[in-house]
Amino acid sequence: MSQSLTKLTSNLWVYQSELYFTNSGIFLDDGQACLIDPGIFPQEIKMIKGFVGEKQAEPQSLVITHSHWDHILGSEFFPGVNIITQDNYLKEISGGNETHILKQIKKWQTECEVERTQPFEIPKPDQTFNKEMQLSVGNLSLFHAPGHAADQLVVYQADQGVLWAADMLSDLEIPFVSDNLAAYQATLIMLSTFDIELLIPGHGFLTKEKTDIHTRISEDIRYLQELKDKVEQAIRAGFSLQETIEVCSSLQYRHPEDNAGPHRLNVESAYLELGGDADPALVGWNKMDGES
Repeated sequence: MSQSLTKLTSNLWVYQSELYFTNSGIFLDDGQACLIDPGIFPQEIKMIKGFVGEKQAEPQSLVITHSHWDHILGSEFFPGVNIITQDNYLKEISGGNETHILKQIKKWQTECEVERTQPFEIPKPDQTFNKEMQLSVGNLSLFHAPGHAADQLVVYQADQGVLWAADMLSDLEIPFVSDNLAAYQATLIMLSTFDIELLIPGHGFLTKEKTDIHTRISEDIRYLQELKDKVEQAIRAGFSLQETIEVCSSLQYRHPEDNAGPHRLNVESAYLELGGDADPALVGWNKMDGES
């Protein structure tokens, strides 16, 4: 586990968790702080909070990039700080989704022996936005970026060329299409127009290499398009879900030994989205007990 925060630019620090290589960010600007998905384990969140205090900065905003359980744990350590999410966040944490999220958190607490004195409460936003929002701290722009999650957002600092890509463009993961394939494709096409000098994924390792940045974007666009094409062809041919999974087994993607499971879930979810006949309660990302 990283034991400290790493300075990336004049006003951005990143902390990487021991769990899922999850990244948390701190933008500091004129004595104010904007936090992005601050930590998973309590000791990590406390380290981030202590760092902000050492810098004599006042937390002004806390951005939750999306409602998946591993991105919402830090806010309770920053009471009174303005929580910002995309509009769809409220829907994503309501009803059966709330039960599912709390179940995932309880499972993690048990597996990792995380002790609590009181039950975790899913944070509610103080401020939401639809398509785009500007923050004064760090001169940041928030953009709705659905596909992995319906409420996912990215953080972009145009003057520095910094993109905080939430759960996309990882060097370790393929696209996890746990929301919508068409939306994910549209989001990547949008991001391909950004001038990016520093790319930070929600999980995995950052890059400042232009070639690497271009490759991550182009490879993920290619993967999603090939996934869509093959699944559509299989459905038109009357293939079953299992036959479609076999058809898509030849698709190329990064780290196949680690991403075979997510790839299969992508195929199952795409099969449902594109009109295939299968039970949505039994296949695809909805059947998962956890997601990142």
